[in-house]
Amino acid sequence: MKRPSFALPLRIILFWSVFLALDTATQIAFKAASEDLEGMSFGMPFLQTALAIPTFWVAILCYIATFVVWMAVLTRMKLSRAFPLTALTYVTVPVLALLLFGEHLPLIRVIGIAVIIAGVIMIGSEE
Repeated sequence: MKRPSFALPLRIILFWSVFLALDTATQIAFKAASEDLEGMSFGMPFLQTALAIPTFWVAILCYIATFVVWMAVLTRMKLSRAFPLTALTYVTVPVLALLLFGEHLPLIRVIGIAVIIAGVIMIGSEE
């Protein structure tokens, strides 16, 4: 039986790390911006307020940068191997939400995060 390989070239690991950091930063910045919009009804005042929030623009810029880096990743990896790695944001975002926003991480969610990590390892390996 052939052992699965998890090895990735350093360049891909670098691109992937940047993608993960940017994708995580996007979600954290959107959450930070949303706190200034709390209680507002969706409409023109909501949009005008959102456009005036610096973290909203940080989120948009991170979103665009994430797209660019993702395209770079896809030029170097098979989609079937690259896409499962995006699930790691389901690990990084809740952990940072806990640390930065004081959000609660119940045990069931911690177990889910462990399952995601295991799944990414299994799906992301090459046979």
